[in-house]
Amino acid sequence: MKVFGTRGRPRGTGGSAHTRRDLTAGGAAALLLAAAVSGCTSASGGHPAAAGSPLAAVSPLPVTTAAAPSRPSDIVLPIAPYLFTDAQTSRLVAAHAELIAACMKRYGFAYQVATASAPHGQLPANESRYGVMTPEQARYGYHFMAVEMKLQQAGAVPAVHPPKVTPAMAAVLSGTAAGPVNGRSVPSGGCNAEATAELGGKDGRYGNPDIAETIQADSFTRSQADARVRKAFAAWSSCMRTRGYHYKDPDAADNDPRWAASAQPSGAEIATAQADVACKRRSDVVGVWSSVESGYQGAAIKADAESLRHAQVTMQQELRIAATVLRPSR
Repeated sequence: MKVFGTRGRPRGTGGSAHTRRDLTAGGAAALLLAAAVSGCTSASGGHPAAAGSPLAAVSPLPVTTAAAPSRPSDIVLPIAPYLFTDAQTSRLVAAHAELIAACMKRYGFAYQVATASAPHGQLPANESRYGVMTPEQARYGYHFMAVEMKLQQAGAVPAVHPPKVTPAMAAVLSGTAAGPVNGRSVPSGGCNAEATAELGGKDGRYGNPDIAETIQADSFTRSQADARVRKAFAAWSSCMRTRGYHYKDPDAADNDPRWAASAQPSGAEIATAQADVACKRRSDVVGVWSSVESGYQGAAIKADAESLRHAQVTMQQELRIAATVLRPSR
């Protein structure tokens, strides 16, 4: 099962963790059950291959050097309309929890779990996709995302811990009951699967479409290997050397093992991040990188236009159902 992972990048980095907006059929159950139901595993580092065409080659591609993005909020990648926002994801999780509770009640189990309230505000979708990029972020070194997410969550009400899950409850949740429970047969996949289906999920999952997440992950990988981006990385690396830092590319600085040694940024880490930002701006790393990646995403979206249109229909259906589930009773 996929649960919340890193924000903006298809893989987590030292301090630059982001919140990936995806949910499987077991996504909410994992949050509610704390892994009480067997078979739930985290896969925050990758995605199954999506149906559709592989990313198409992009050449030649104009690179934007004027009005280069200076803040994460300036970056809006073409795949954005095919991914849920954090606020939308919160509503889906809450609706899924309500549907599970209603199902469990039929079998005589009180399983009403309050999910956390939405965070105060919302971080830009690509807050850490290209690493540290503002002086404000650099104040916290490469731990900037951990700090920003903590500040964002400050105004949210934490989720109530789920009630103790008995073996009988787990069997109904997962659908592993040997027979009827309280005179009722248990649906295949249990209340978890039933709730997912009622929410409008397909193939046992709900949330971000696999095809959109595959495009988002693949475009990042391909952009990193693109000659135009590698040229910008080389200019960045040269700039960093003049300041006394020796890294082949921004990822090497981001993933310096020294930063993982402490939960708080050291003076050396902060100084490195500050130099990183200055050299990214001097070399227009983010402008080139985001432009090149946008080209890859645009080509992939064009190649898989029909599949993505169907995905958007499913997304809107899930949001409508969630709104109905969460509507206060009158």
